[in-house]
Amino acid sequence: MFPQRLHTEIENLFLSQKTTELVKHAQGLSKKYRGQHVANERLLQTEQEALVYAATRMPATYGAVSSVFEKILEVCSLAPKSMIDVGAGTGVCGWVASEYFDLEKMICLEREKVMRNLWQALMQASDNPVLMQAQWAAFDILSEEIPQTADLVTASYVLNELAEEACLQAISKLWQATKQVLVIVEPGTPHCFSFLRQIRDMMTANGAYVLAPCPHQNPCPLEEGDWCHFSARIARSRLHKQLKSADMGYEDEKYCFMAFSKQPIRTSYQRIIKPPRVNKASVDYEICASDGQISRQNVSIRDKSAYKSAKKMQWGDILS
Repeated sequence: MFPQRLHTEIENLFLSQKTTELVKHAQGLSKKYRGQHVANERLLQTEQEALVYAATRMPATYGAVSSVFEKILEVCSLAPKSMIDVGAGTGVCGWVASEYFDLEKMICLEREKVMRNLWQALMQASDNPVLMQAQWAAFDILSEEIPQTADLVTASYVLNELAEEACLQAISKLWQATKQVLVIVEPGTPHCFSFLRQIRDMMTANGAYVLAPCPHQNPCPLEEGDWCHFSARIARSRLHKQLKSADMGYEDEKYCFMAFSKQPIRTSYQRIIKPPRVNKASVDYEICASDGQISRQNVSIRDKSAYKSAKKMQWGDILS
């Protein structure tokens, strides 16, 4: 759940702004992200755009990254002490990581000055030493080398904005900076999954181990045109609904991700990769297994105990 103290700090920053103007910025920002834009284009350049981004996108990113870390921790005991977040934006990925891990050092690299400035303002809502002492630096993944290494390296909602060749070069830089685990999170679209799949192939060919979401190291078994993604339900605040002209009290953030480890990972589980289909007669669900195969399971109501358990299964759950 998005921290209330962070939400309150964002709302406080809005008090000095004209809401009608920010609604226009929100609409313009939404069009930028939904429409066709040039690879590597700078989409956030003004203080108002950064503030709108914080109100409308930070909760969704927070929910997606939280869900990713939960899925990783279900299959391994990850305990990083240092972290580098590349394309840190408003720092939400670092904020989430500080909730899950006992970090001692955090480095946040972000190209846009307006985002770095906003993070400094939002820090008023934190009492976490690792967040308050995080090292922030101007950084462009396209032209610079990552200056340090860390146990955990993250890049969330960053790579899909790059051209293909630049993306692959960025992955190499991220992996070189990684001591233990690299985590990449992107929107849950066919396009984003397609390039994550390419990244997966490249990484495994060069000795990386897939930590999650895949329960195996084999080539992805999904057919062309299909994509592996998940969903996190996000509560909408009054401000969020106002900026997005929305009525519903929640939204579902679709995301896809890949986590790679430097060390071999033993996996012996199955993951539900599509929303289960529940009806009065049965529960149907699709799983990806540790042997690299996808199968469909059907649990009939005639097996009352199994049916009762199957009804509780959620998209993205693991089965032992």
